[in-house]
Amino acid sequence: MEDRLVAVLGGRQGSGVLLTPELVLTSAHLFEAGDAVDVAAPDGDGPVPCDVAWLGDPDTCDVALLVARRPVLPLLLAPPLRWGKCAGWQPMPRCQVLGFPQVHRYGPLPGELEAAQIPGTLMPLSGRMRGRYVLHADHHPPAPVTDGSPWAGLSGGPVFAGPLLIGIASGDPLGWQHSSIESVPLAAVIDDPGFRKALLEHWPDPPEFEEISSAYPEDLAYEPAYARAVKAAYSRLEIFGLDELGPGDWDLDTAYFSLEAQSPSPPEPARPDAPELRRIEDFLGSRPRTVLRGEAGAGKTTLVWWLASHTACRMLPDQLSELDGLIPFVIPMRSLAARGITSPIPSQLPKIARLPVDRPPDGWAGRVLEAGRGLLLVDGMDEVPQADRELARKWLAGLLRMYPRTRCLVTVRPLAVGSEWLEQEGFEELRLLPMSDEDIQSFAGSWHRAARLECDRHADEHWAQRQRDRLDKLEPELSQEFERNTVLRDLARTPLLCAVICALHRQWNGLLPKTRWDLYSAALNLMLARRDAHRRILRPEGVELTADESRQLLQRIAVWLVRNGRAELSREQAVRQLDLALRGLRRVRAQGTAHVVLTYLLNRSGLLQERSPDSIQFIHRTFQDYLAAKEFQESDCLDELLLHAAEEQWQDVLRLAVGHCSRSEEQRLIAGLTAAADAAPDRETEWPLRALAAHCALNAKYIEDDQYEQVWAGLKRLLPARDQRELLSLGQDVLAAVQR
Repeated sequence: MEDRLVAVLGGRQGSGVLLTPELVLTSAHLFEAGDAVDVAAPDGDGPVPCDVAWLGDPDTCDVALLVARRPVLPLLLAPPLRWGKCAGWQPMPRCQVLGFPQVHRYGPLPGELEAAQIPGTLMPLSGRMRGRYVLHADHHPPAPVTDGSPWAGLSGGPVFAGPLLIGIASGDPLGWQHSSIESVPLAAVIDDPGFRKALLEHWPDPPEFEEISSAYPEDLAYEPAYARAVKAAYSRLEIFGLDELGPGDWDLDTAYFSLEAQSPSPPEPARPDAPELRRIEDFLGSRPRTVLRGEAGAGKTTLVWWLASHTACRMLPDQLSELDGLIPFVIPMRSLAARGITSPIPSQLPKIARLPVDRPPDGWAGRVLEAGRGLLLVDGMDEVPQADRELARKWLAGLLRMYPRTRCLVTVRPLAVGSEWLEQEGFEELRLLPMSDEDIQSFAGSWHRAARLECDRHADEHWAQRQRDRLDKLEPELSQEFERNTVLRDLARTPLLCAVICALHRQWNGLLPKTRWDLYSAALNLMLARRDAHRRILRPEGVELTADESRQLLQRIAVWLVRNGRAELSREQAVRQLDLALRGLRRVRAQGTAHVVLTYLLNRSGLLQERSPDSIQFIHRTFQDYLAAKEFQESDCLDELLLHAAEEQWQDVLRLAVGHCSRSEEQRLIAGLTAAADAAPDRETEWPLRALAAHCALNAKYIEDDQYEQVWAGLKRLLPARDQRELLSLGQDVLAAVQR
């Protein structure tokens, strides 16, 4: 701020602020027609002649724009200029005006200029009728002088709220005994067509205005650091975490893929109020509060990360301009559940995501929400244990009632909460749709572009070029395979599985798995067995595990998470589960303790990650559910699965379990689901059980005709679906079979 202060020497002495090294903003009433004007900076090399580029009316718009004939200062080390405007009428303490007033002189001769810094409280309402800001000085006002105001010479000085330039000092109102200083709001000046034209001629890219309702300097200084931390944390999305399977992570600026979404309405497609299909960004801009439903791997978390990083850095597309510049608070619900936090207060919001940034100023998050500048991104409400979801709803509803101008997006799996769950708080429902055939092709193109960018980062240019050439050959081959292979297209309907297919196609030189279970199994095998072998890394961390040994260990962690309704666990809990697993793995036990094995799995498996010092999770819940399903099958605990079949958090595990089962186990699982559906007390309980049974019947490797017909007869008794939610809850495979 102080680096931009200059003295203006015209018909009268005044003050000004450097917008650029040659562009000066000051007061219009300092000049008469034909006056020569110079400006001088405290650290400059003397007065610099200026030309008047624009002169406002002193009575209505007391601002002038000067163009120096050479740079006044280089401003190389000065922070970028930020403009602000008041967003409310509450007094704003800790503002200040800078300048060279008459009351502040030094030296043996009168007239030796000295800079002054006058702190005060801005009173936005006090000058409203005259289009002025009024600053009440914090210190005792200066003594009167005989020939005018003691503040003479301050006119044209910049008025700052924290680091934001908000006005230009213009006068000393009568009757306040020099305790107040008036200024012209910069936001009002920019609306003058003449001023704007002159400004853009000399400065094509002036800063955008930032709304401000609090002038706490520490808030405004902290927010750029917070935005950088959000960008650093959420601008790249990890994909598996190893380059042999695919790119290590994706730059979301390059690889973000816009998905199609649906606004709910009755299921009959022929009706004029049929579901509206648009890209998700087209919906979110006009919906202050949204519950976004999507299947596992549908891209919910990717969207949250993209919104967070682009909102903080003001990089959103035009259709989301209403979110641009808001302060995002990412709230991963799995982290809250793991840490035992049920009702975070505003001061906890910046800390939940554990960003690489210093502690915020006291009360900052509350002030952001109070001003309507917050964007809550609540990710994975389904990862809260079912018994705690009502408590989570009450927390979120209470927070939004306290701060009603806060925008909010909640992501959740399709059946985790009812359609009316947040309806009273003004939330609207959206659903991420399976990718269309065209989307699959576009996503595969994005994946290969991201992979080429990863090649560019490799130190060996010859290796990188070979990989790029290989990707250039594989991409059209995969595109043709998607065109002719309907089974493969159906597997690729979510971004997660489409990415896995792209990665496996690259790794296997064009070969591809045939079923969803083959796909998961191949991905796990690559991550657990072939990663270090490909890189010729032997016994990392002093441990050498086969793929099956790693899988057995990971299954124990996965099944513990499912049984406890959790998505994260602590190191201590993970070690305890590995200790139990090691009792039957003598070869692994001989290589090290459970602590050593956990370190190996975190560093080498690519499936576990530690996103905070004591919080371990799977890279994606789909892999957690797949491994848990395998453990239930191998440990002969299918009855336990059936016992929980009516619980939403267990149903994805059940869907995956059928792919692991033997012939007799398939029959037993499907019979158990059918019996549970027959005994259901109401339609709400029966419907998801019938849908589960139908899914298992469709995907069973072997099923007798009579059992198959029994499953479909039970579902057909409930058709047609009563609403969109029931219809979509059938899942892609069953829905396609019903519609045939």
